[in-house]
Amino acid sequence: MNRFALFDTYRSVVEDSKDVSEYVAESIRNIYGVIVNVNLALHDGLTAKETAKRVLTEYGMPEAEIDEKLDRYLEDLPYSYYNVAWSDRINVAEGATGLLEELERKDIIAGIATGEEEKVAKMRLGKVKLDGYFKFGSFAEDGESISEIINSAIDTVSSRFGMGKENGFFFAGSPGSALAGKKAGIYTIGIGSYRYGEKELSAAGADITFGSFKEKGKILRLLKA
Repeated sequence: MNRFALFDTYRSVVEDSKDVSEYVAESIRNIYGVIVNVNLALHDGLTAKETAKRVLTEYGMPEAEIDEKLDRYLEDLPYSYYNVAWSDRINVAEGATGLLEELERKDIIAGIATGEEEKVAKMRLGKVKLDGYFKFGSFAEDGESISEIINSAIDTVSSRFGMGKENGFFFAGSPGSALAGKKAGIYTIGIGSYRYGEKELSAAGADITFGSFKEKGKILRLLKA
């Protein structure tokens, strides 16, 4: 066991079957008391904190007021997500389950490094029974940017499993996520599972790209598994 794989799970491994942007707007309304429009498609590659800050700054709210309530906002997100989206189907990326099964079989540790709030990310994965494949994770609570969150996950790998970023790989499903992987200094694999294609992920800095997780054999060879 000398390798690990981090996944920015949303829109690479799993995705909601419909637009659920309203859950973010609902939590902003609950905590900040303002009504805003949110389109999560415009915030790919941003953390939950960064998305809220951008939306509220555009609304005209002072930065100090935004920061004061950010922790409460994160705590509210899973309740809003449950209200808005829990009854909806979750789409699993083609080939993702098979790859996770192979990583587990070959003792490559899978972890999460995502800008989403922890409970929201785990709710999605749990609903499609993929949560058990991930042995650790770093989430919106663990950093201001996705690159910080990736480094938080790497710190966990170092302390728990004695590995460094030279032993790891980061799977990114959006250009912003791919750019964050490169900023964090970890080998970054772009997966064109959902919104973005290989060209966009490569242009953002992914070291290598695949059309989907269905290219399991090539991915495993890259991981030397």
